[in-house]
Amino acid sequence: MPHTIRKKRHTWLPAVFLTLPLLVLLVLGLVPSIAAINLALQNRVLRYSDSDYVGFANFIRLFGDRRFLNAVQVSAIWEVVTVAGSLLVGVLLAVFLFEKVKGRTRDLLALLLIVPVLLPRVSAAFIWKFMYSPLMGILNWLLECVGMGGTALLSDPATALYAVALVDIWQWGLFFGAVILKLLETLPAEPLEAARLDYASTLQVYAYIALPMLKVPIMSLVFIKMVESLRSFDLIYVMTKGGPGISTETLDMYAYAQGIGLMGKVSYASSMAVLMMLATTVIFTLLWKRVAKWEN
Repeated sequence: MPHTIRKKRHTWLPAVFLTLPLLVLLVLGLVPSIAAINLALQNRVLRYSDSDYVGFANFIRLFGDRRFLNAVQVSAIWEVVTVAGSLLVGVLLAVFLFEKVKGRTRDLLALLLIVPVLLPRVSAAFIWKFMYSPLMGILNWLLECVGMGGTALLSDPATALYAVALVDIWQWGLFFGAVILKLLETLPAEPLEAARLDYASTLQVYAYIALPMLKVPIMSLVFIKMVESLRSFDLIYVMTKGGPGISTETLDMYAYAQGIGLMGKVSYASSMAVLMMLATTVIFTLLWKRVAKWEN
């Protein structure tokens, strides 16, 4: 009998310890979401103390707001460029180091690749903003050396977003390279050696054997980067403040301008946040189901 009681206690013990953290996460996730939805259904402006419920008027207004539609487009481009760019740089870098560098040197390089992502985003933004300077920046000097002339990349609407995205790719692409390099080291050597004995090229070995074996952990990295890329406010704000014009204004920057900036339209800004939350939830759910199928 005592043994049965002890066994039941041990069975329930993990559930007891997990309940409190799960409740905390539930409260931290649900309460702000409910508050944002409630605020989005009103017409609250910071300059006035009163507000009324207006239903879905704010959401309907969004689809007629050209600046909002521009912010959606900029955010989509930013997401695709930073995620795809980081993955491409990471894979190429990892394959190169795995093929060309061995032993402790490889471990040291992998450690160094992590350093940029540990750098605060604001610090990275100031460093690269100085490097992009048309007067004193080293990148402008390099362009002049190859005969391309001085180019104010951050002042040109056609290049500003991609110039800022390069900073993000520099941080996360190198980090991806370090992680994928260590993932490659966990693979069994036999399939790769067998492919080489069958005269497969290096590209074929990695494209058809090595990387497909790592698609689940690599997709997990992609998920992390997709979430991280949504939090681009600090980097873009320091480097361009959404300019020139609105060429680098993402959804979070436009929501900030409407809700916390001079406009003070917190309900309108909340409707953007709610719409963004719903869209990302649907997209991530569909992608996660796809990854789960791969894993099974």
